[in-house]
Parts: sequence; structure tokens; C-alpha cells
Amino acid sequence: MLTRLLTLALVAASWHATDACTCSLEHPQSHFCNSDFVIVGRVQKLFKGSDFYDAYKVKIRNVFKATPKAALALKAGRILTPSHDSLCGVTLQPRETYVITGRIVHLQAHIHLCGYINKWREVTPRQRKGFRLLYKQGCTCKVHVNRRSTKSPNTCVAGYDECYERHGICLHDRERRCRWTRAPALTRCLQKQHFNSTMT
Repeated sequence: MLTRLLTLALVAASWHATDACTCSLEHPQSHFCNSDFVIVGRVQKLFKGSDFYDAYKVKIRNVFKATPKAALALKAGRILTPSHDSLCGVTLQPRETYVITGRIVHLQAHIHLCGYINKWREVTPRQRKGFRLLYKQGCTCKVHVNRRSTKSPNTCVAGYDECYERHGICLHDRERRCRWTRAPALTRCLQKQHFNSTMT
């Protein structure tokens, strides 16, 4: 009990001392592959916690990925998040539908700001196709958003480019090398970006 109290005290002290949550940039495909669950759910209600976690009641509409433990935890339709922004807590809007990635801790579903959480109506058609099917096929590839080149045959690089985040899916080609798959939306985005850069 003393250990738990000391731990809570340290956590509380850390949130008072920390100004904001910081996360490394990741591609939606990486979020998909590294998560225990990926769902589309409509937020019904927020339950403010008395400790360091709040809980959202969520009506799950689609399950794109779930480990066996995640499938069990998600049956409750209850998702936990840290109650403080400095601990990477997530604020969701009631009656809004989101795509949500998360992890399972002690048979409970957890989400935080460093995961991928976005309003479903703002997810691009290419991202939706990725979440439904193609991201899973590319989990043997690695995506680096902060690199512009690589010698690894198992890596796609995005170079901080929003086009790849919104429209890119990294899959193995016929030679088993990871490549950004061709897509009209990605091509249009890159062409528009190039045109805009030449005009400035």
C-alpha cells in the first residue's frame, strides 16, 4: 500500500512539473501495427475518475484489429485515458465517431495522445482502406516519417511529408522490397505539393 501511495505521489508530482505531453511522430500504418486494438467507435459518455484515469463509454462500430486480450477488454465498451494532459490524456467529444488505436494494460483498454486518434469523418479514403485491410498487410515493413532516404529494403520513408501520412501505404513489392504503393490520391497530393513549391 505504501509503495502504491509513493508511486501515485511521484506521478502527481511529475504532472505538476511537466508542461505538456510529447510524442514522437509516427505514420498511421505504424500506429496500426504497434497497437493492441484499432477500432471505430462513437463516444457516448465520459466518466471522470477519482484517481489518475478517466473512462469513456464507447459504442464500437468496427474492430479492425484486436489481440485476444483486447477483444475481451473491448466487450465492456470502456476505454481509459490519463485524466491529465501532461500525462498524455485524450479528450474526446461525446456523440462523435473516432478511429482509435490503443493498448491493453491489466485487461483494460487504454488510449493516450501518442496513439492514433482521429475523427472518422476526417480520415482520408486511403487511410480508411489502410485501416480496413492494407495496413495489416504492411506490418512487416517499417515506416520512418523523419527520414528522407534509406538503404533498408524493409523500410519506407516519408520525410515529414503530409502526403504520405494522408495517402501513403507501405507494402512489399514483387521483389519483397517495401515501397509506397501507387495511388491516385498520393500522386495528386505530391504533384500539388511540387507545384506549390515551384510557385514560391
